[in-house]
Amino acid sequence: MKKNSYYLILILLLSVTACKKDNSSTNSDVKPVTINIKLSYETEQTDLGLSLEKTQVKITNITTTQAYTGVTAADGTVEFKNVAPGNYDIAAVQTIAAADYNAKAGTNLTEAIVFNGTLSRQSLSQNSSLSIVLKTGRVGDLVIKQIYYAGSHVTNGALFRDQFIEIYNNSNVTLYADSLYFGQTINVSTALNKIDFNKGYYLPTGQYDWTKSIQMNNSKANSDYVYMSALFMIPGTGKQYPILPGTSIIIAANALNHKVPYTGADGKAIGVKDPSLTVDLSKADFEVYLGDQPGINRLASDLDNPAVPNLTVIDAGANRDLVLDNNGRDGVVIFKSAISPKIWGRFPTPDVVQIIASTKTYIQVPVNVLIDGVGLNQTTAINRVPKYMNDSVDAGETYVTKGAYSSQSVARRTNKTINGRVVLKDTNNSTNDFGVLNMADASKSAASFIN
Repeated sequence: MKKNSYYLILILLLSVTACKKDNSSTNSDVKPVTINIKLSYETEQTDLGLSLEKTQVKITNITTTQAYTGVTAADGTVEFKNVAPGNYDIAAVQTIAAADYNAKAGTNLTEAIVFNGTLSRQSLSQNSSLSIVLKTGRVGDLVIKQIYYAGSHVTNGALFRDQFIEIYNNSNVTLYADSLYFGQTINVSTALNKIDFNKGYYLPTGQYDWTKSIQMNNSKANSDYVYMSALFMIPGTGKQYPILPGTSIIIAANALNHKVPYTGADGKAIGVKDPSLTVDLSKADFEVYLGDQPGINRLASDLDNPAVPNLTVIDAGANRDLVLDNNGRDGVVIFKSAISPKIWGRFPTPDVVQIIASTKTYIQVPVNVLIDGVGLNQTTAINRVPKYMNDSVDAGETYVTKGAYSSQSVARRTNKTINGRVVLKDTNNSTNDFGVLNMADASKSAASFIN
């Protein structure tokens, strides 16, 4: 009996040893990789002779958040050795002093200019060589300061009824909100890891390839335009709605005090169980109201506050109110144009194979008229969708840390203060420019909390 026990123990020990050897062998198959990245400037900047040396490059593992950083050599290359295989976001940023850029370009900038380039959701499972084009977006005097898209608790809060956008005058002169367009962009809302690239109407980034849209005849349909899922305009005579330096305006989905109950358009009471989870928007500067729009069955919560001007509806899309995606699958832009967007081209998404009466089409807005754009995304990495903007509009993305219905908002960081006037950070990269407010702030003083 003892002898049998001895042999049994010996067999078990040998089995454990064999398993360890097998596991060791399996782990040794996962080898680090080397990534070479080559940077260049976009065509318009190539002839200026701008230096690529010491450009910061960061690669971040989407799953583990492990990050590797480096700087480029004089030829614009950087090498990352011993990188763990996986899916990575890659970002490059180059800041050039205003004086240096002015000397090369003959411009008269007063602030440093920032170039960005990104590659999203790159699968790096073997040694790879990648290329990134650095682009600079338009840095406008008006910037999107805060986006409250997450909404508040489903049962204790106001869901999406309390959403708002805050727009800030980042300059030292008075600007006017009159005729400012505000809208949401359209793009792929499917998580990148679930996209079927064999369908042929996606770019390698997972974004729509708008050159494949029916009736599209523009080779720059992806790079030179954004496409609007909804578009509105602030009314006015031209100088009716001034925005003083260092101040902001708020556009509310519903300009109501969401902390207190009210009666909806259907005669039913609408309220919240916990007022601390939501905001008072009764003093918003503008609101979106769809109750007077033909063919739209507005939401019962969409009431018209007569004390707050309504935005002009250019295209409500499929909305029954202004509704931002609570999960962050969205993009927001502002612009001005002497030409009415109503006469610009409209196109269906590239997955549409036939246009019929019910086919939804989207206004094509030129990138060169945009003043600012902010890309949003899902909080959880595995659920993130392709970018809603190209790099020239927004080289990065931002999102709240606690997800949908969390009462959180994203707000632009403070860059510096000049004679008491807060100047917000605007490098054309929302990943760097924005932080998270644990509670959305409709007081217009949110900048003081973001550093």
